[in-house]
Amino acid sequence: MDNKYQKSIDMLNKATGLEIATSLQYMYFHVHCEELGYRYLAEMFHRISIAEMHHIEEFSERILFLGGDVEMNPSFRTLQVTDVNEMLKMAMELEQNTVENYNEWAKLSCDNKDAGTRQLFVETIAEEESHLDRFRTEFDNMKAYGENYLLLQSIAESKHANKE
Repeated sequence: MDNKYQKSIDMLNKATGLEIATSLQYMYFHVHCEELGYRYLAEMFHRISIAEMHHIEEFSERILFLGGDVEMNPSFRTLQVTDVNEMLKMAMELEQNTVENYNEWAKLSCDNKDAGTRQLFVETIAEEESHLDRFRTEFDNMKAYGENYLLLQSIAESKHANKE
């Protein structure tokens, strides 16, 4: 039997794969920033990685509601990027591409008479844009303050560790 929502299911599975891969990438960034003593950046990547996991759950629930099956496969392999500037550049690119994809998929969902999936993409776009804004701010801080920005984070981490 054909599922009239198959196009939506396919888009949602693509989105799920992107969210899985992105969540893993941000977790990779988190552990490396934490190891380097960049506590604030580490916590930021950790929080956003978890937010991406919530998107996986929301997309998966929608797929099941539409009568499809969830494909839990990352859309790309985690890249071993350990330079903070490169991490932030990659994160901005990931978020920008995600926003563009979800805007297109929201339109296609509407064209396919699936307002529920459209609404899910629209709501997720707003969250992804807030992630993009956070990464842009941190990237701008890196440009403005350079290594001093990272040094301040290391000092803050040392002070925190000495209080424990």
